Amino acid sequence: MTMLSHHRRYLGAVVLVILALLLAANFVPDPLGRGVWRGRSRPPANEAQRLLWKVQDFSLYVQDNFGFRASLPALRRTVRAALDAPNDRNIYEGSNGHLFWGRENTPAQSSGDLVRAEAVERFVAMAKALQDELAPQGGRVVVAIPPNAQSVELRDLPDWQKDFTPRPTEYDLLLAGLKADGIAAVDLRKVLGEAPFTGPRYMRSDTHWTFASSVYAFNAALRAGGHPDWTVDPNVLIGPLEPAPPGDLVRTSRNARPVHDQNFVPRFQPPDAPIERSPVLRAPHEHPAFRPYVQRFRPEGPRVLIIGDSFTIGTWTRLFAGTPVAEAGWMHFSRRTLGYCGFDAADVKDFKPDLVILARTERLFPCLDDAWPDHLPEP
Repeated sequence: MTMLSHHRRYLGAVVLVILALLLAANFVPDPLGRGVWRGRSRPPANEAQRLLWKVQDFSLYVQDNFGFRASLPALRRTVRAALDAPNDRNIYEGSNGHLFWGRENTPAQSSGDLVRAEAVERFVAMAKALQDELAPQGGRVVVAIPPNAQSVELRDLPDWQKDFTPRPTEYDLLLAGLKADGIAAVDLRKVLGEAPFTGPRYMRSDTHWTFASSVYAFNAALRAGGHPDWTVDPNVLIGPLEPAPPGDLVRTSRNARPVHDQNFVPRFQPPDAPIERSPVLRAPHEHPAFRPYVQRFRPEGPRVLIIGDSFTIGTWTRLFAGTPVAEAGWMHFSRRTLGYCGFDAADVKDFKPDLVILARTERLFPCLDDAWPDHLPEP
């Protein structure tokens, strides 16, 4: 019998090692896996349905945390970076180590290369319809869209993104449409660019803005909404700049390289009202963290409802503590984390707000796929 050549023996050993690793991957947790169960809100159900959901959740957990699902993309990214051929479209790096989110067409939206006029006009029509619904009960709408980091941190953009000639963007089209329809709005890109504080506007390792930016954006929204007397003192609320843990961009990319980030320390004013569920804010959300809530600061006074996302949750409502506002509520702009124009207008009307702040982040504000809020008449 002919003996195997040396190189074939080695090849066989390599194949066995690869097979062993693949087998082990089904039993050994991925070292870069986050160990997090995917969470979502579900309606009441019988025992059989709840058992099925548990099996589905377990299957998703195994997919996310075994089989080198997290490690292999990280290894691929490392190899391509070493070959000077990066192709990670989800997250990319600019100057000064600043990471930027690349999905949902964010770079093209901020540069003006992508303008979905129909979806933007649909948002304007939605804001106008909501204003018309609330006007009889004395409510007013103001639009304050948290910008993409690419729309504000211009100096930290990578060279390839700085070379584009400025052109009108969806944000510009939105502001023009709202002005034409008489809806109050504020350009938070300009507000954050001109805000009189020293330090970052956005986190370097996170999609979100810093606390200082949040405070200045909050004040700008209230001024645009006709309530300058509800604004807060940034010098009182904004603490020093301190080191911050790595943000969602690092976690999402499974980036093992340390990213040094900073954020401003919040100094919320009393009273520290508890977060409560409201019987009139009923619309569920797929993620438990984004369920609607209210904070009640005093027995009587104006009521404000923020319809936003992760940029405002837990922060903007608390900023009302030192203002005349009696109750501040928060609800997500959609039933899905990455959804469009999907809140329930019936909940908004039942809350009876004096002011509604529409604050969906820039990359997700267009009403794509003909999205429209429930119980809101279409024009």
